[in-house]
Amino acid sequence: YGGPHFLLPGLVVVWHCMGRPHFIIDDRARQAMASYLKAHQQVDGGWGTHIESPSTLFGTTMSYVALRILGLPKQDPNVVKARTFLHQHGGATHTSSWAKFYLCLLGVMPWTGHNSVPPELWLLPDWVPFHPGRMWCHARMVYLPMGYLYGSKCVYGGTGDRLILDLREELYTEPYDSIEWSKTRHLIAPMDNYSPIPPLMAFLQNFLALYETWWPLQPLKNAVRRAGLRFCLQYMQSEDLQTNYIDIGPVNKVLNMMCAYHACNNNIDDPDVLRHAARIPDYLWLAEDGLKMQGYNGSQCWDTSFLAQAACETGLADLFPDLAGGTYAYLERTQILSSDAAEASPAGAFETEENRQRYYRHVSKGGWPFSTSAHGWPISDCTGEGLKAVMCLMDTRCVKERLERRTLTTMAEERLYQAVNVILTLQNEDGGWATYENNRGFGWYEQLNPSEVFGDIMIDYSYVECSMASLSALSEFKHKFPHHRSLEVDRAIYRGRQF
Repeated sequence: YGGPHFLLPGLVVVWHCMGRPHFIIDDRARQAMASYLKAHQQVDGGWGTHIESPSTLFGTTMSYVALRILGLPKQDPNVVKARTFLHQHGGATHTSSWAKFYLCLLGVMPWTGHNSVPPELWLLPDWVPFHPGRMWCHARMVYLPMGYLYGSKCVYGGTGDRLILDLREELYTEPYDSIEWSKTRHLIAPMDNYSPIPPLMAFLQNFLALYETWWPLQPLKNAVRRAGLRFCLQYMQSEDLQTNYIDIGPVNKVLNMMCAYHACNNNIDDPDVLRHAARIPDYLWLAEDGLKMQGYNGSQCWDTSFLAQAACETGLADLFPDLAGGTYAYLERTQILSSDAAEASPAGAFETEENRQRYYRHVSKGGWPFSTSAHGWPISDCTGEGLKAVMCLMDTRCVKERLERRTLTTMAEERLYQAVNVILTLQNEDGGWATYENNRGFGWYEQLNPSEVFGDIMIDYSYVECSMASLSALSEFKHKFPHHRSLEVDRAIYRGRQF
């Protein structure tokens, strides 16, 4: 699915920072990306944070920079309109922190204009209440590479790049060299201030600014920063291997690739960089409005699970045996870490308890993903719907016949038990189910949200939809396998109904 206007520009910025390799974005893709951005420019000259949003400085700054990198000259009418919008609302010094991050990476804003993202926070003991390992996984996996890139003060090294010099003039309402960047850290346009920085977080950001610059603290900071950067690299490498370089989402996918490029001294032919580049097309989608970057690498498993259940419940599955058999085969293959090959892969090695604790991962084996098995992140509702789909297909005549003839792979009961284990272990203390993991934090953790444009991103909450998918799967499973962990299943169903 598409829609956000900060995904594609993030890829374009990183592509430029990596030397514009043709095998990541070729000329045809570049033109199609520019067409997409131009198609969604609004009448006021700006772009929203997503395609249904009114214009924001976040969406406009990111899209403006992307169009310029993709080859539109500054005299282009679309670019002129966008620049007018930017200047009318204070220029890029007033955009959100996520946009400022990409500007710093590109070299059109110094890192002093961005609040600290210290990688050494990962070195805190796990019991610390605000340890980053307690964050919601999507936020955690984005701020992980952000911490590495901030801590490394990574900046595009294109010395004398005319585009960079031009952008330093175009993005701001005053001369670049006259801006007191340390005073711009908290500037934010009202249109971008969807989730205002809480006072506690603003205080901590000011303290961290002192920590970054006060000379008596520098020996300590430099020592722990080196250790923090090493851990961040190890953690990102584990994420890359567990997800076959797809990563949990498009933001950390692109930033992880940039980190890999930086860590190998900007060697574009490094094997890890090439593995990352090979997975970029997983996120790209060509449609009538141009080439966009999706918010995930697809919704294949999620969609297929519902189709399977609909076909079974309407009695249509046996009328279309090839459809039913193919659907079963797909879901069987898509269960995470379910085959000998998957278990023997690098991803399988990270399923040990030691590695899961070290890299803050929940149990994966037996779950189903939103998209593909290669993605490697199971989700409560996707596991529930996948389990229900497999069980109902196994009851159809056509699938039974193919299983008997061994033209389909039989799913051992143990694999269904593994799916139930994922669901049972994902139930929260309140009886509900969150998305990828248990709720690891507290409500007050939202007071540490450093993003102005996203709210309620710090912890994983229990949701009615995830809970209903998990509950209904447990109920179906109990009907078919009444003796497997019966007390635990009954207890989980009771607590879930109470939620």
